[in-house]
Amino acid sequence: MRDRVHGNGFSFDVRIGFHEYERHIRQRIVIDWEAETDWREAAKHDRARELVDYYEANKAMAALVEGKEYRLIETVAEDVAKLLVSDFPVDRARVKVTKAPFDMPNVGNVAVECWRSREDFGLGPR
Repeated sequence: MRDRVHGNGFSFDVRIGFHEYERHIRQRIVIDWEAETDWREAAKHDRARELVDYYEANKAMAALVEGKEYRLIETVAEDVAKLLVSDFPVDRARVKVTKAPFDMPNVGNVAVECWRSREDFGLGPR
């Protein structure tokens, strides 16, 4: 069994939307993620090396999603999963992206979720 870390409620204002008129405004998305890792050595020595740094993950996700225009929340989920397994000591990540659709005021929110591993992106084992 692997160790897991969670990040919940990371909110970003992004240009996103399936329809053209949606992409001219910024809309709020919320990203929740879970990552499989191994923190035994870090915990044994009580030091923060080889751990997922939540502050750095937040900065990296913000730079990624706020600097790009998206059509699909599915693409956001894929991009964030790849970021987590590529740039952090993570073997596999679950990413959930939630959005309140601008063009559907009767809908609270919609969400997508994916599980991706390093191998899914051709990265090989860590």
